Amino acid sequence: MKKLIFSAALVISLGLAGCDENATKEDKPVNEYPKQETIASATKEKVATNKLTAEKFRQIIEGMTYEEVIKIVGSEGKMISEIGTAGEPNHTILYDFETDGSLTAVNMMFKGGKLIKKTQMGMSSSNVKITMEQFNKLENDMSEAQVFEILGGEGELITESGDLKMYTYAGKTSYTSASITFQDGKLMNKTQMRLE
Repeated sequence: MKKLIFSAALVISLGLAGCDENATKEDKPVNEYPKQETIASATKEKVATNKLTAEKFRQIIEGMTYEEVIKIVGSEGKMISEIGTAGEPNHTILYDFETDGSLTAVNMMFKGGKLIKKTQMGMSSSNVKITMEQFNKLENDMSEAQVFEILGGEGELITESGDLKMYTYAGKTSYTSASITFQDGKLMNKTQMRLE
């Protein structure tokens, strides 16, 4: 009888120990640990931050060093071309950067250690659509502000090099588009494809 009472007391005391607020992690129930979905989403978020997005692309400006660029991107680029020798003023390297989309491509060119050109395709950052009527209103030598007012905003910036910028705009229907190029802040070229 004494053994039975002792065993029951031992079971109760062990059960209470599991309810102790100061219990160690090993003593806590499984449902108190972070869920696998939470861990997976946190890992996915970290991976996404190491890829180039449209927002990051816009933050990168001419004259930045490679180190400044990869700080914004969150990862290194892959060298695809090199001209000259390191340390020389004309040493030029072209890098490809991984993006957050499978059908996108981004290249950045550095000369003498400074960014001189950035180009991207497929990383859409604009919802502005263009019509043939708007396209016909554009005239060479218009300022960027005049063009963007006619079109209802900026298109997708696909190339920037020095004073040259090129934007693309999707049309109102599938497979229609337009591209416009500025030099020194003035419209110098416009091209359209099947706009309506």
